Amino acid sequence: MAKNSSNEDNDPVVNSEDDEMVQYRKSSLNVVTFRTVYGQKDFETPHKESNSFKPDMAHQIFGKSEMIFGYKQLTISLYYLHNSAKCFADVQFSDKIVDSEGFEADDVMTALNPWLPTDFRAKKEQFLGDLQDENHSEMFGEVIDTFENQGRTYKITICDTSSESFKEFHQRFETYIVWFIDGANFIDLEDTRWAIFYVYEEFEVEGKQYRSPVGFCTVYKFYLYPDLIRPRISQFFILPSHQRRGLGTKLYCTIYNYLLELPDSADITVEEPTEIFQRIRDFCDSLRVYKDLEENKISISTQNQKQINELLKRHKICKRQAQRVFDVLECLMAHKSGYHEYVKFTESIKTRISGEMQKEMRGSKRVCNKDRAPVVVEPLDKKFALEQEYNRYIGSLEWPTNRLRHHLSKTPK
Repeated sequence: MAKNSSNEDNDPVVNSEDDEMVQYRKSSLNVVTFRTVYGQKDFETPHKESNSFKPDMAHQIFGKSEMIFGYKQLTISLYYLHNSAKCFADVQFSDKIVDSEGFEADDVMTALNPWLPTDFRAKKEQFLGDLQDENHSEMFGEVIDTFENQGRTYKITICDTSSESFKEFHQRFETYIVWFIDGANFIDLEDTRWAIFYVYEEFEVEGKQYRSPVGFCTVYKFYLYPDLIRPRISQFFILPSHQRRGLGTKLYCTIYNYLLELPDSADITVEEPTEIFQRIRDFCDSLRVYKDLEENKISISTQNQKQINELLKRHKICKRQAQRVFDVLECLMAHKSGYHEYVKFTESIKTRISGEMQKEMRGSKRVCNKDRAPVVVEPLDKKFALEQEYNRYIGSLEWPTNRLRHHLSKTPK
């Protein structure tokens, strides 16, 4: 796994009233830009085009503040070839502080180096040579799904992690994630328990075929006694230039269906899902279970625990996610039944959360001081915490519920 090699927060103290010094302090999120390169014209097109995007975070590279000190008019352009993910790091500035009265400019390339592909280029001429040699249609892995989206074809593949050429490619492409996934690390490709899936975009320009990797997902197959595996979805990433197209939903559903068919797989889990990924997961899992319930004429409000357990076993949904799925589906039914049913549903959620919080507090360290003496939690604090958790949870159910309602309204009966 990659180690964090970012500079610590040793930024010099800058007086905000000193206009001269403020000019040398830049937010890395503003100065870093990614550009996907299909041809030489991509160096000349302004960075507002669709194949250009900004990072979401940079604390692993430039420290908690995500600030870079010591440069005027700083730009950091990270060019990636669309197929091979070979990289060119271009750092430009108009002026740089050179050991001025104890102030020293941050070493940008030293900070970037551990998080860029190992064979990245620092000179444009070398990168243009890579572009000349680019295989624009190469694709790794076995195709397990093909679909159309917004006039283009997409293919999802499962890749051979023993292939050296694939390993080299993936080690380049995965360098994106540190800028978009909090606490991201690079996986050990020598560990044979990893499965890696890619999404490829396929299109033609003037009769020439292009294939571009636009996202990937890694899955770790944990051993489960005595003879099963428990797949855990780890990294899940779609290029920002290709988000909001439904590609993440399609990738998740395809991977889940693939894992579902493995005869030795138990329930499917996810490692620390982000809010956006959890929405995708909730929608896909809820839709899958909803269809099963409809086909078998089983009510979501059924008290038949045997039926419910069989359903969960069939779909390999882990216990925690099962609770969310049934909450989404009950929320859907409550919306359909009207205001009073929806209120009853939300009250039942609040009662359950209150019970869970009371149970947690009885055995939690958070209600003890440093000497292990009990601390009295004021009723108003409890009420506030309950309202906060309740609002957060109900809010997290509404997005997948609304998307499910919209999807079902468009589906022919």
